[in-house]
Amino acid sequence: MKKLLVLLLTVLMILGFAGCGPKEPEKEKITVVIWHTYTDDQKVTLERIASEFTALHEGEIEVIVQAQEYSGFTNKVYESVANGVGPDIIFNYASTAATYVGPTEEETKVVDFDKYLSQDFSKLVAPGIYAEMTDFADGKLHVLPMVTTGPIYIYNEKLFEQYGVEPPKTWKEVFLLSQTIWEKSNHTVVGFAVDSLTDFFTTIIMQHGLGYYNEDKTSVLFCDGDKLAFVLEQFKTAVQEGYFQLAPQSGDYNSSDMNALTLASYVGSSAGLPYLSYDGIAATSLPREMDEGMGVIDWAPAWNRGVIVFKSNEAKEAAAVKFAEFFLNEENNAAWAKTMSAFSPYFATQENADYQATVAGNIALTALAGQINYAGVLPNTKGSAAIRTALEELVKTTAAGTVSIKDGLAICKAACEAALAE
Repeated sequence: MKKLLVLLLTVLMILGFAGCGPKEPEKEKITVVIWHTYTDDQKVTLERIASEFTALHEGEIEVIVQAQEYSGFTNKVYESVANGVGPDIIFNYASTAATYVGPTEEETKVVDFDKYLSQDFSKLVAPGIYAEMTDFADGKLHVLPMVTTGPIYIYNEKLFEQYGVEPPKTWKEVFLLSQTIWEKSNHTVVGFAVDSLTDFFTTIIMQHGLGYYNEDKTSVLFCDGDKLAFVLEQFKTAVQEGYFQLAPQSGDYNSSDMNALTLASYVGSSAGLPYLSYDGIAATSLPREMDEGMGVIDWAPAWNRGVIVFKSNEAKEAAAVKFAEFFLNEENNAAWAKTMSAFSPYFATQENADYQATVAGNIALTALAGQINYAGVLPNTKGSAAIRTALEELVKTTAAGTVSIKDGLAICKAACEAALAE
């Protein structure tokens, strides 16, 4: 009996010491920060998906969604990433990701998704979409597509009827009808505007075969010859006489002016449809042909916005990519495409019943579908973002008359060549 008691006490002491031993350290929760510029329903949808993901990974991963100002967003991200205080995820274009791809792995600031993905994305989308996802100097996968949108021509059907004009098929008709509306409204309704001057002029450049890069991508071709100069002159006249506007007057986007009935038409993203509330919303595919004799090519921009993950540490990168896959699954991608008024690039989503119903009943997507077969993208060349900035500056300065068109084209070409040489 005494021996049994000693044995029991010994076992209890051993268990006691074992219980008092060092505990396994608790796993530190990983925080993934998203920066975005979405508002209204888009913001709500993104926050809902992030909350659902965090709940699924409670105590392990938390996704924090932070809204940012639209103006200067890409510059803010670039500076923050360079200083090591940027976000883990943004949603932007492959051309934006290209600005973070350096000549070496150490100088590249964006994650190669293939390092962490649980599935082969080349089998989930069309070959052309996947080609853009990997069209980088290092050939790696630095962006995952979310949705495809594009610019369409949006107009106020009631105002068009009131002022006796028809929806345009050519850019020349856009200029003429805008002048008519401006004059007939006693200078109270501007005829036309664009949300992106760069994309508008890129469309003109590509539709009229002016060329973009030279063969070895050391310069641009669109500044040569007299065709772009002609378009700039027409645009300058329209702005200075008042029937085109360079920038929105009552918000960040021209949709605000459309709702205020001070603007009759504009070229903007198909994703902007939810922000329009006026009576008489109508949309059609982009016009073509600037003037007789200039020639025309079927071309329209395709905006394939995607998920970009910045480098940090392996655990955080893996968590960010895990969220990206969750965000892009069939159910969430269908919801996001609906919120964005956009097409999904994913085969699985395209078969989703809710998604199909969304596409069928959306006038913006119907307009986009009219040009999707000839929609294209420009190469993700290093310096492409700086070229867009130079093109926008060319348009703004020549339209305002602060720089002559001849000098503006020379300045633009020099800036583009400098960007391509970096």
